[in-house]
Amino acid sequence: MDTTVTLDKRHFKAASDTARKLGTSPQAYIHSLIDAANLTFDQLLAPVRDGFRKSGVSRSELDVVVTRARKAIHAKRIRPGRK
Repeated sequence: MDTTVTLDKRHFKAASDTARKLGTSPQAYIHSLIDAANLTFDQLLAPVRDGFRKSGVSRSELDVVVTRARKAIHAKRIRPGRK
């Protein structure tokens, strides 16, 4: 079943611009948005989990990286402008 959806100029331009940057059509881009909106959290994270498994990084190694990044971000929020 085909259905027509009407977009205002601003939304159509935004979809067209993004589609062009991704090398696809506005229709394909909008279809991908709808498909993505219907994924579960597990489905969304599946590629990330797969990449993590394939990377060979252990959970403890990842914990160290995340903890360092979190501390660095926290330090910047407490002392804005300082490095």
